[in-house]
Amino acid sequence: MIRLTTSAHRAASEPPPHTGSPPPAVVDGEAPDSPPLWRVHIPTVDESCVRVRCRRPAGAGPWPLSTALAEMGRLGLRPTDRFRSLGRGRGQPLIHSQEADWRGLAVHLESLVTSGGDVVEAALALPGMDEVVCRVGEDEWWELVDVFATAVDAAHGALVDGEPLDLEPAGSAPDWHRRIGDHLALLLPPEADAEPGPAACAYTTLPASGLLVVLR
Repeated sequence: MIRLTTSAHRAASEPPPHTGSPPPAVVDGEAPDSPPLWRVHIPTVDESCVRVRCRRPAGAGPWPLSTALAEMGRLGLRPTDRFRSLGRGRGQPLIHSQEADWRGLAVHLESLVTSGGDVVEAALALPGMDEVVCRVGEDEWWELVDVFATAVDAAHGALVDGEPLDLEPAGSAPDWHRRIGDHLALLLPPEADAEPGPAACAYTTLPASGLLVVLR
């Protein structure tokens, strides 16, 4: 039997030296190229669409999408094509839409004059969440929604999955409660004073618009 010296025992028990690439450096507790942070799963598939009712009636003030594009441009959103509109040739168009790009994500913006020409509905649509979560973090997503809602002066809205938005404000807290069954999330005005109930939870308040996000 060959007896190893103390130094040989030590050398034999130590792991071999690392000869490959150095491990990634950790900065502020996160490795580089780590996936964006999300705290909640929002199960949209083909499209992640926020629809809102605007407070300003049709024809009052600037076109909602024009204001939204200017404000969302501060977050890096850029139009990718010429805007499209349909109307009477004067005043606010009945339909106004714009294709754009944000952080490598395709964005569709739209405003519609509905209810006999009195009410304006606006929409912000991005791809399904499986694509969104790979590009941006949750805080950036809600900031974009908040800036959009503020720019178009949103009264209330919802994160929809193809279904229409009820444009009429609910008359009572129970009426707001019932609407959560129709959508993935609601954007409620501060004055709604609505407890979500057992089927949903109050998730966050968007600071600029003041809208309360209620998730189903």
